[in-house]
Amino acid sequence: MPKVSVCVVTYNQEKYIRQCLQSIVDQDTDFDFDVIVGDDCSTDGTRAIVSEFSERYPGIVKPLFHEKNLGAGENYKATHDHATGEYIAHVDGDDYCLPGKLQCQARLLDADPGCNIVWHRMRILANGEKLHDGPPHLPDDELSRMRLDRGDILQFISVGLNSSKMYRKSVRGYAIPPFPVVDYYANVEQIGDGYARFVAGGYYGVYRTGIGISSQGRNTRDILRECFLLFSRKYPELRARTNAAALTYLVADFRQARPTWRMFLAASVQTFSVAGIPRFVLGLRFMHALRVRNV
Repeated sequence: MPKVSVCVVTYNQEKYIRQCLQSIVDQDTDFDFDVIVGDDCSTDGTRAIVSEFSERYPGIVKPLFHEKNLGAGENYKATHDHATGEYIAHVDGDDYCLPGKLQCQARLLDADPGCNIVWHRMRILANGEKLHDGPPHLPDDELSRMRLDRGDILQFISVGLNSSKMYRKSVRGYAIPPFPVVDYYANVEQIGDGYARFVAGGYYGVYRTGIGISSQGRNTRDILRECFLLFSRKYPELRARTNAAALTYLVADFRQARPTWRMFLAASVQTFSVAGIPRFVLGLRFMHALRVRNV
């Protein structure tokens, strides 16, 4: 039984999947790990590359080849459902890991039983150009002290980049809503009664912008709006945090003249809480630190 299962989801990523998988199998750890690769019926050379790695690293790289395209959300769920490790890490097939990732995240989860999710900083690769330092843009001492509960994740939305996530298998399961699941929804549900932390001290992965797999063709903002409405009902004690999240998107879309500002205006009204506005204002600094800059 591996201590860590790394789940990789991929679809038509022949340009990137080799670097992704090599960066994982090259991880230096003092425990066993495996790599579950969910290929969503790719039509390019992705599947052949995954097969090559499964032959080169038998018992470590384990392909999950779908015979029809399931969509990003269903592929994600199927891949994670096959993980057997005590801890489960996620990496998108167009991103890649840097040395030390698995060891430092597993060490933190070993040392802190109250922590259910752990993220790390990532470098940002925009349009195939030079790397930039990614979020969160906080000093190491502040980053290592943070304990983010469900309310924090509800409000701040994109807390950690998806390819930097590792979580306990014990919190893997959650109720599936009647709309496609994005990582925000999974994080809110999987945090449970515990909290999330960040590994301080360095960058342990690279995130490519602008080439990710869409959430089954639906606008991510539309899915987030549905999340806000659902969570405001499910967690009424945290309604102010959900309202602050809706206000965040309302203000951002209004400032950038996106037509979806009307959608988030309606969501802000539907999730309204008297404490939502001060929560939003007080959280601006932290939201700024979580932004991907220079891209």
